[in-house]
Amino acid sequence: MESTRATVVVLVKAAPVLTSSLDETMCVAGARVDGGRAEWIRLHPVPFRDLASDARFAKYQEVEVDLKRPMADRRPESWMPISGSIIVGSHLGTQGAWADRRALVARLRHADMCDLVEANRTGSGPETPSLAVVRPVDPPELLITERDEAQLTRWRRRAEHAKNRISLFDDPVVTKPDFEVVPWRFSYRYRCCRADCGTHTQTIVDWEVVALWRHVRHRANWQDLMRQKLEDEMWQGKAAVLFVGNQEQYPASFLVLGVFWPPAVSYQPRLTS
Repeated sequence: MESTRATVVVLVKAAPVLTSSLDETMCVAGARVDGGRAEWIRLHPVPFRDLASDARFAKYQEVEVDLKRPMADRRPESWMPISGSIIVGSHLGTQGAWADRRALVARLRHADMCDLVEANRTGSGPETPSLAVVRPVDPPELLITERDEAQLTRWRRRAEHAKNRISLFDDPVVTKPDFEVVPWRFSYRYRCCRADCGTHTQTIVDWEVVALWRHVRHRANWQDLMRQKLEDEMWQGKAAVLFVGNQEQYPASFLVLGVFWPPAVSYQPRLTS
């Protein structure tokens, strides 16, 4: 299969997951910017915690990477990164009220969530968008729910097996923290800007949300602290929007990949028909 070299500005990093084969992977979404373009791209799988230190990248960082098309993913934005090909480049900062980041995000596909769901009801395909910027009518409500016990048991079993597995490529001098299963699901409930929208409830898979939970989880008011960040700080006085993407096996089910929250004078979305 032919490969291509791409330049990508990373916009979101999903929390790592353990596959049934005990491989730890994550999904990355961003803007492909080579060739004068700016279009959505999805990189998967990315074994981020196993990358060499000089290949690890941050959000809003530019990377060059060799890519090939996945065999079982028909979504037009999806590509597989080729192992060992990542070169980390410059970083888009927050100068000028996030001017560089704003300019990039403005060039990407924006859509109403209702339209995206309808477009994907018959399945994914090369002409069907699976990544977009979505603007809620009002700041979303954070929902915190316990995960299903059977699912947690299955994930914890995988984590234990992964901990005990020794790879031929493991460096005995370098270790990484054990994979931790998060027993909570974090979701946003909101209305998109289409006039007939009811509500959308979507799981948040942003790695930064998991990191926030780990930071506050031992405090008695940890749920309040998470709401303070994800409902208030990221939305009040911000021109915030959502980055969303779907799943290949469930194309009409979208996830919140992250929040883009540059400063703004006020939050004033425009309803569309």
